[in-house]
Amino acid sequence: MWPLQRHIRSTSNTSIRRISRKKTQYTPANTLDTTPETQNRYDLLSQEKQQEEREVNPQPHPSHKPPSIFIHGVMNYDEMTKHIREIAEDEQYHTKSLANDVIKLNCTTPETYRKIIKHFKQNNTYYRTYQLKEERAYRVVSRYLHHSTDITELRQELAKLGHKARNILNARNSITRDPLNLFFVDLEPAANNEEMYKVTALQNKIIQVEPPRTNKNNIIQYMRCQQYGHSKTYCNEPFFCVKCGGLHNSTTCSKRRDTPTKCALCGGSHPANYKGCEHLLTYLLHGAESFLRS
Repeated sequence: MWPLQRHIRSTSNTSIRRISRKKTQYTPANTLDTTPETQNRYDLLSQEKQQEEREVNPQPHPSHKPPSIFIHGVMNYDEMTKHIREIAEDEQYHTKSLANDVIKLNCTTPETYRKIIKHFKQNNTYYRTYQLKEERAYRVVSRYLHHSTDITELRQELAKLGHKARNILNARNSITRDPLNLFFVDLEPAANNEEMYKVTALQNKIIQVEPPRTNKNNIIQYMRCQQYGHSKTYCNEPFFCVKCGGLHNSTTCSKRRDTPTKCALCGGSHPANYKGCEHLLTYLLHGAESFLRS
């Protein structure tokens, strides 16, 4: 028995020695960080001070690129720039010449844009433009409010929730013109506009707030110039009649019923607000700058 026990003990010692020879390779991943964590007792005061500074001095909203201004009837470019230099420096805007004596003007800042628009209005310059993005209302749709709900009360309830309403409009059926239990709410631009979607009730009225549906084929048309994509506030183009295409207001047109109509946009034998006008179809396919009135 002894030789056998001696053999077992020897084998066991050999395996032990072999195991003891194995070396463990340490890597940064399996090493323990023995650096003690320290806490500064003034960290909390520093965080509170930074929060107070953010509340007192909020970060300004980023300014967006101003929209283009289209100046019509420019026969003398140097004369046009001479008037613009009265209120703006050359580096504050740049221009591009288009067909039909139209100049496209882009401003570098919203402040320059506002000054030029004000100058054009005072001098009755023919132009058209669009609304500044930061001035656009934030529109939402409120469902399940009875159509007879007082709009003044809605404004007050929204103000309590921190939302300032620019306009509130009750929707109507497009065919019967009957009022619907649905309201369009235009909010003033603010950092908390998206919080409006979390509102589920106004007083004791259960509501559902959702974004408005967009229809790309429903393009606004200003009845002064008959052009698409802009409204009265941002247009000072010449008058074009919707019936005969003449350079006058549509309300003063003397065209008789037995005389043919003429489109002010494409020259076709139809009124300028005809939905099948090739001018409108081109606008929908390629945008406003793909053509200009000939």
